[in-house]
Amino acid sequence: MQNKSTRETIAKYYNSVKKKNGWQSVISDDMVFTMGTQATKGKAAYVEITGRFLRAVTDANLKETIIDGDKACVIVAYDLRSPKGNISTKEVVEILSVKGDKIASSSLYFDTEDFKIFMAQ
Repeated sequence: MQNKSTRETIAKYYNSVKKKNGWQSVISDDMVFTMGTQATKGKAAYVEITGRFLRAVTDANLKETIIDGDKACVIVAYDLRSPKGNISTKEVVEILSVKGDKIASSSLYFDTEDFKIFMAQ
């Protein structure tokens, strides 16, 4: 049953991310987020960081999802628009853990240098 719950929570999160609406409701109050050397704890910090990123997102598509109990690994293709109007698609790998019906942790992996260059173009 946990696999189904994890899958449903992950699907709800990314469907909401795609719509840029409601994804915050799936985040645990004590969310732990890591990206490279950056780490935050708490829902407010995660919502702030993710909200900034979503300003550049025009679409999000799950390409691959692997579920193992309360953990998931996803590959997401994000269509992005830079502040200057350039368009690109970037893939992100995210490892998540789910507790109950909330995402409790996320570790994000992507080419940060490539992303910075794109956003500056």
